[in-house]
Amino acid sequence: MTAFTAAPARSGRGSIRQHLDRRVHPATGAPLLDTDLSNPSAVCGGCAHSVLKKHRDGQDRLKCGLLPRSSRGLRGPDLRDTTPACVNYAAPAASPLSA
Repeated sequence: MTAFTAAPARSGRGSIRQHLDRRVHPATGAPLLDTDLSNPSAVCGGCAHSVLKKHRDGQDRLKCGLLPRSSRGLRGPDLRDTTPACVNYAAPAASPLSA
């Protein structure tokens, strides 16, 4: 009888973190706007290309609008407001002042 040996515990890096480690945006694949990940000058939550997608569970998920919708209706990974922006970052248009 072979003795059972437990696999060593390991904490892996998620795919989004792996992209950021390579200084590549996880959704667009474009280079990040800044190299300083701890203090980015722009984030996805403030980008004009970001869109909120409502899922069946009722929660809103932040997605990149630069990605085409797939056959399953997806637009890549869920992003956070604090995800560092890529070189395609566009500041949101200022809303016109009401007279």
